[in-house]
Order: sequence, then C-alpha cells, then structure tokens
Amino acid sequence: MLRGLYTAASGMITRQIQSENLSNNVSNINTPGYKKQKVVLKSFEEMIVQNKDKQIGNKNFKRNIGSLELGVGIADTVVDFGQGVLEKTDRNLDFAIDGNGFFVLTNENNEKRYTRDGRFLIDERGFLKHSSGLHVLGADNKPIRVNTDNIDVNQLKLLVVDFEDKASLKKDKENVFIAASEGKAVNAHIKQGYLEKSNVDAIEVITEMISIMRSYESNQKVIQSLDETLNKTVNEIGSIK
Repeated sequence: MLRGLYTAASGMITRQIQSENLSNNVSNINTPGYKKQKVVLKSFEEMIVQNKDKQIGNKNFKRNIGSLELGVGIADTVVDFGQGVLEKTDRNLDFAIDGNGFFVLTNENNEKRYTRDGRFLIDERGFLKHSSGLHVLGADNKPIRVNTDNIDVNQLKLLVVDFEDKASLKKDKENVFIAASEGKAVNAHIKQGYLEKSNVDAIEVITEMISIMRSYESNQKVIQSLDETLNKTVNEIGSIK
C-alpha cells in the first residue's frame, strides 16, 4: 500500500514538472525564434515481488508473485528545433532564417552565442546588435558595423552556422543558446523584414495541459483513497477491543 502511495506521488510530481514546462512555453508563445521544450519521461525499473510462504518440511522457499511498477520520472528536458512560421514585419532590421542554421552573436568576452531570433538594432557606435545587446557576427567572424539602418541583407553577409548535434545546444537567457563547440558555417536563406515566430502550438499546448491535469487528478484520487484505507487500518482494524 505504501508503494502505491510512492507510485502515485511520483506521478503527481512528474505531471507538475510537465505543467511548469508547458507554462514556460506558453509565456514565450510570442517570442520570435523561441524553441519549445519538451519533457521526456522514463519509467522506473520494475520490481519482482516475492514471498516465502511456500514451505517444504522446515524450510521456506521463495515464490515470485509478479512484477510491481514504481511509476514514472523525468529523464530529460529537450528542445524542439522545428521551424516556426515566418511573419512579415517590414522592419529593415528584422531577419529570419528560412531553413536550418543560427545567427551567431558574441559578448564582450568574445564568447559565442546562437539564436534564431533576428530582432536586430544599431547601437550608438554603429554596431549591429541582437535585442539582448550581444554583437551580431558577419561572415568574416567579426562584429558587423554599419553606418545606416538602410541596409540590404545581400550586402550585410550575416554569419549563419548549423550543428550536426543540436542536442548539444543549451538554452541561455535572452532567447540564445550556448554550444559546446562551434558550428559549421552554412549558406542560409535569410529573409529581411521577417521574423520567425515561436514554434509553440497553442492548440497542442491546451490539449497536452488537459491530459496532464487529468492524470494529476487521477493520481491525487489514488493517494486520497489509500490514505483513507490506511487511516481505517490504523484506527479501526488495529485497535484493541
């Protein structure tokens, strides 16, 4: 019975984490270039239940009763890099990658970051920057400097790289990624005056949220039922009369 409590509780904890992850996705549904995260589940190893009530002579022998499931847990949280819809903005400093690849950014320590969010601006010194304040790199691997916002994507030569193993990319703040190694430069199709929308699907999120809440409530009812049974066991069956 106690194992049942643990199993139901692990299910509730897992559903809670899934719900929090979905809430984070929903909060970024309007963030350009945002990539949704998915929670990957795993089942705990089955246990073989045995007893020793089989007796031959003065010896008791083990007998397998069956297997016992111990619930589910979180295996990992992964990023879905599927492309979002490209939305026309007509802003000259908005850029979207149509296909694979990431814009390359750098901070003041020359550490590279990667993003699909092409909301750029020009600072007071004429450098092209990401909305987070990071410098945007050109094909020469140097920060791009322009004299005017009347620029053309064909002359700008933005650096775009891609990764064979996108699972190695880890989310950082400001809608950018950190990579364990540098990506490979690719010839990407970049559309000026467009932004890639978040790949979060509102209908999919609502459907998944309903499923998670139902599962959470089911586990909650199991715990309530087992708690009532334990209460009766302790206060009624176990009482001395």
